[in-house]
Amino acid sequence: MSYQMADAIRAGAVKTTLEAFEPVPWPISLVHPGQGILPLKLRAFLDFAGPRLKARLKEPGV
Repeated sequence: MSYQMADAIRAGAVKTTLEAFEPVPWPISLVHPGQGILPLKLRAFLDFAGPRLKARLKEPGV
């Protein structure tokens, strides 16, 4: 995935080829069943991962 290679691309360690054939990025969703009380571990993960995913996906070249 592009976010996994972003650092290497920026550093010049790898080069993107066939950019014209890249698919449109898919949105990322963090989904949970939403039944009953949300476990604290899940809430902590969502609070941790959500902002970081948004920030990474807004970086140029990702």
